[in-house]
Order: sequence, then structure tokens, then C-alpha cells
Amino acid sequence: MNIDDLYLVFQPIETNKATRTVLSEYEVLLRSTDKNSFPRELFNEILASEGMYNIYIQWFRIQLERTLLEHEEVKFSINIDIDQFQFQTTIEFLKYFSKYSERLIVEVTEHTPKNKPELMDCFKEILIEIKEHHFQIAIDDFTEEFNSFYLYLKYRCFYNRVKISLYGFRSIINIFCLLIYVIFMKCFFDIRIDIVVERIDTAFKANFVKLIGIPFQQGYYWGKGSSDIMD
Repeated sequence: MNIDDLYLVFQPIETNKATRTVLSEYEVLLRSTDKNSFPRELFNEILASEGMYNIYIQWFRIQLERTLLEHEEVKFSINIDIDQFQFQTTIEFLKYFSKYSERLIVEVTEHTPKNKPELMDCFKEILIEIKEHHFQIAIDDFTEEFNSFYLYLKYRCFYNRVKISLYGFRSIINIFCLLIYVIFMKCFFDIRIDIVVERIDTAFKANFVKLIGIPFQQGYYWGKGSSDIMD
């Protein structure tokens, strides 16, 4: 693994309000120089080796903290795979960044752990660990792989945010069902749950999602991932 082949980009998450659009935060995305996309195969190799993972997480820590210090008023969300919790350095990473917890949201991805599948048996303990370091938690790619509606309901007390993609008719049904649930929880239990709709790549999608009452949006329409960050 050549760590120099990796770099970070930042994709905006916008709040599309009735009269104006406001930058909410950025999602931190890992990229490789060979394809300028997420290096899934390389990341799987990293997760299969503790030595490689420790090199990676140290690099990521340096890059993330540098970004936080250079943009002190900006919030960021970071992705964490369940498989990363097979390594103690992931816990140390969370502990180190707990001082920035008000500016960081942890997105728990949908990927089933391949290297240590038994991590799913202690999924609740993993969520507790993240919360103990004062982070908000988002369920990423809702309805994809193991991030099902059943799992969300089972552990809903840990989640502050749901991220769901708009990419077809079935996803529209899922978004409406989720929206009804969120409204129900707000009206009857005064529990706020934010929804972020991803894959917003046209003005039609942006306006449709705003029309049904979801302001938080992310996708190519609002900007691809880049190294540029607006304070």
C-alpha cells in the first residue's frame, strides 16, 4: 500500500430551505489517485491487515485534524465501517477526536463486516462506544445491505440522522415511509430525526425533496467532492 495514492475530498451537504440554500456541512470521502473514486479493493486489503490499517488510520487522523483546524467553523461527517472495529486503533481514533465531537458526525456504513463477521453480534456495543465519545451517529445508505428499517428501529435511540438515496421509484416509497415515521416521532414523542437525501443530481430532485419537507440534501447537483471547502 502506498499511502501517497490516497487523498480526501469533501462533498457539501446543503440545507435547501424555502427561500434560500445554506451549506450545512461536508462529508469526508476517501479517494485514490488511480481512479479518482473510492478505492474499495484497496480498502478491503487495508481492513484485512492490522499493520496496513494502523498506517491508514494514522494518515487519516492527520488529514482530518488538519482540515478541522484549517476550517474551525465547518462541520464534517465521516464514514466508518463496522469492520474497522476489529482494531483497537479505531477506538483510539474516536477517543482522540472526541474533542471535536460537536463538529463531527459518524456515519455507520451499510457494509457487512467481511473480515470479522461476528462484529455484528456486538453492534449495539459499537454504537454505545461511538456515543460514549459524544458523537452524533447517522445510519448511512438506509435500506442498503444490513442498514435495514428493522435494524434502524432496533437501535433507533442511538441514531440522530438517516441518510437515504433517491434513485428510483422504490426509493421514493422508502423516503415517504421514513418521512412519515420521522413526523410521527416528532409529533408524539418530541424526538427529532434528521433526514439527508443523497443522489440529488438534478434541480427536479432537489425541488421535489424540498417540496415534501426534507431540507438536507447531498449530490452532484450541489457539488461533487473536491478539495475546496467554504467556511
